[in-house]
Amino acid sequence: MVSRRSLDAVIRLYALQNVLLALVSFGLAQGELHFVLAGLALFVLKGVAIPWYLFWLLDRLEVSHEVEGYLSVSFSLLLAGLLIALAFRVGAVFVLPEAPLPQGVPVALSLVLLGMLSMVSRKKAISQVLGFLALENGVFLLALSESHGLPLFVELGVALDAFAAVFLAGVLIFRIKGVMGHVDTARMRALRG
Repeated sequence: MVSRRSLDAVIRLYALQNVLLALVSFGLAQGELHFVLAGLALFVLKGVAIPWYLFWLLDRLEVSHEVEGYLSVSFSLLLAGLLIALAFRVGAVFVLPEAPLPQGVPVALSLVLLGMLSMVSRKKAISQVLGFLALENGVFLLALSESHGLPLFVELGVALDAFAAVFLAGVLIFRIKGVMGHVDTARMRALRG
């Protein structure tokens, strides 16, 4: 997701990320209904509904589907590789003794760091929203890896919260486009006093 220059590809990769997280949730279920329900909610809301909404939003905004960033692709990949190496180096320290998926902790930290990188290195607001969603997936994977998941209501609340955040971000992006004529956050920096 960090190196892709097409918003369509980034949205598809985000959807794939959620499908894989749902599969991890199903794999850890061991007959527990709350993991199955959390995986289904993750698949339906974040694997299908949010990507569909983002594609709809792109078509309605009539903006370029090309991702514009502050960093070149090669530098983004280098920085992403360094952040992943850091996450795997530091991640072993954060693994709890009874963690059901200890190898998921460095991956979760990588998702958090790469989500932050996407948020700060992209110019368009939609790309930054996708970075936030990837970061949120890292937090979800960390909860699954360390504590065998959160209570069902917390997991459903987080999934609905992410959906509400994306919906509100879409409304905000529509307003920005209507007032400013674009959704490029780099061009908005000139408005600071």
